[in-house]
Amino acid sequence: MATLNAIPSNVVKGIPFTGVGKVFVVSNTIDLDKLGAANGDVVQALPVWDGIRVLGIEVGVVTASDAATSATATVGDGNDADGFIASVDLKSIGITTTPGAYGYSKRYTTDDTVDLTLAYSGATTVKGKVVVRAIYAYME
Repeated sequence: MATLNAIPSNVVKGIPFTGVGKVFVVSNTIDLDKLGAANGDVVQALPVWDGIRVLGIEVGVVTASDAATSATATVGDGNDADGFIASVDLKSIGITTTPGAYGYSKRYTTDDTVDLTLAYSGATTVKGKVVVRAIYAYME
């Protein structure tokens, strides 16, 4: 089990917002094969900064995994691995938005990341490709 950073290096605090009250979408497409992801890995997908309220998250499966038994991910952060989405089926192309423990919203008072925690079962040659999108509001 490893923590893998998939956040592009050009994403920094202050981009794309420039003032309080701004609402914007942050998106990251992650090729889990190129990343070298494995069962149990935590993939840091999106940055979250102090003062951000996450208003919603969705995960779209672009390329499905070919895991023999199952391939799933939870979506959360450093406090709760499935706080945003309890289960994403990585074997099925489509979009998942079902809320987890946080419901549809969480306010951050310290920097964190939105994370995918991966679970693969059975022989797997294709891990898959996902796009993670979040709606952020800059609160302060």
